[in-house]
Amino acid sequence: YEMFLRKSGLADNSIATKFSTLKSVFNKALEEEIFVCNKNPFKKFKVGSLWTSTRKRAINKETISQLSRLDLSVVNACPKSYLELARDIFMFSYLTAGINFKDIAFLKYANIENNRIYYVRHKTKKMLTFNLLPETRKILDKYSKTDEDDYIFPILDKKIHVTEQQIFDRIQKVRGRINKSLGYISEAMNLKHRLTTYVARHSFATVLKRSGVNIGIISELM
Repeated sequence: YEMFLRKSGLADNSIATKFSTLKSVFNKALEEEIFVCNKNPFKKFKVGSLWTSTRKRAINKETISQLSRLDLSVVNACPKSYLELARDIFMFSYLTAGINFKDIAFLKYANIENNRIYYVRHKTKKMLTFNLLPETRKILDKYSKTDEDDYIFPILDKKIHVTEQQIFDRIQKVRGRINKSLGYISEAMNLKHRLTTYVARHSFATVLKRSGVNIGIISELM
């Protein structure tokens, strides 16, 4: 399977991610006694050995400012609506303590109270909250709806994406489109590295670190 993935052009960390998922499913099935395992293949095949260190990518405050003011008509890509959504998602993440894409997808208007957003991060199950800056409010106002149980951003639809698989597939699909659109924006801005939803999250942390904020505080925020 590893050789197949390498021949498909995947890098070490992408392969490691797929094997981590496979191992998780394997162990879950074993735990639920779906099958009997006489010889666990992961005792010899160490998933951890596939991970390689990568340089964290972030952009500075000046580039963030340029992105927020960019005239999207200069970006040679289609559809234009996705370019605006991509930038809004990127800026929203940066302005809200680096909230990740999955948590953004699940945000509802019910999460907003007294100019603050309250949400539980899916990865850690930890409750997080932050104040909404004026720039953040401008982004939210673009996607306002009447029902507070509606998702804020046009990623998930509560009437269509009901099952876990439907939700997972939709998030993966939209994330891919968002990152592709951010790639077009990166080219228009002549950036050295491509923008992604992850870059927004890491840029938030990097800007704080360069400003002298304690790493422990940054970790707590994220």
